[in-house]
Amino acid sequence: MKEGKVAGTDEYIEGKAEITPNGQGITVKFAEATRNYSRLRIATMPNKPITVSINKYTPAGSSSMEWFQDIALTSDEKGNAYLYGNFVTNSLFTVKYEEAPLATYKFSQESKNAKSYALDATVVSLADEGLSFDQIVEDVKKELDAGKTYINLILAPDVDEETLEAIHIGLQEAKYWSINLTLIGCKKIPSRGFMHFDMLKSIALPDVTEIGENAFSDCAGLEKVVLGNLTKVYGNVGEKGIFDGLKTKDIDLVLSKDQKVMNGGENEEGRYCWTADIIKEYSGSDEHNGRVFLDYDFKSITCDYPVP
Repeated sequence: MKEGKVAGTDEYIEGKAEITPNGQGITVKFAEATRNYSRLRIATMPNKPITVSINKYTPAGSSSMEWFQDIALTSDEKGNAYLYGNFVTNSLFTVKYEEAPLATYKFSQESKNAKSYALDATVVSLADEGLSFDQIVEDVKKELDAGKTYINLILAPDVDEETLEAIHIGLQEAKYWSINLTLIGCKKIPSRGFMHFDMLKSIALPDVTEIGENAFSDCAGLEKVVLGNLTKVYGNVGEKGIFDGLKTKDIDLVLSKDQKVMNGGENEEGRYCWTADIIKEYSGSDEHNGRVFLDYDFKSITCDYPVP
């Protein structure tokens, strides 16, 4: 293995060494080198850090199975990242960008030595200003038609209602409570942005900082929500709150470790607005310990990933 590499993150090639009778020379022949492991290629965004969470996997260069492990990787200029090792039946992988899930895969049978496998964690860019409404619908529908349940999109920072409506139409044929949607790059979510997205099982918005009223209202199937480091949220519970119409006690909420406590009140525009406290950290606060955020009760709330 190359110096400085961690087991599982690079090749581990075994060759036969021949030592001269006087012990002064060693020849290593790699012509018949063996690779007693397989390779997993992860296709994702170019030149981006990702985290791969793995259960039941033996890294190349190790003799011990890892039951639960998080491995930090960085994709190359073509968007590929690699893992090397032995995968058994039910080996489970989840690929994440920050804390946003991009793909998951479970091996149905034991992997074969020297064989290469591929995992699709690609992201579709919809940030081009020249994209038409119909093109956005078509691009999203292609992901759905390909059988994907993890759909990952890059959007403009100030994504508008029209773009979100096009995404909604593109996902309309999805089964109820079946899609894990990750939107990268968008910082502001308009009012009613995801209202009635009832095909969503989870939604991840790792870069978002501002959310409008009723943004997630009536997304009845949501199990998990990942948000960025919020600084402003409009609407209060029962008064156009962003999660009105949902059973938030059934939702796992994931926030940035840098999230501040959110203080509510009327702002100068007459809208109810939550704003981030200048000093007080949300992590470890009374609200966090009570699993409460923006006056909603959640199944769980974790604050464990940094937002760049």
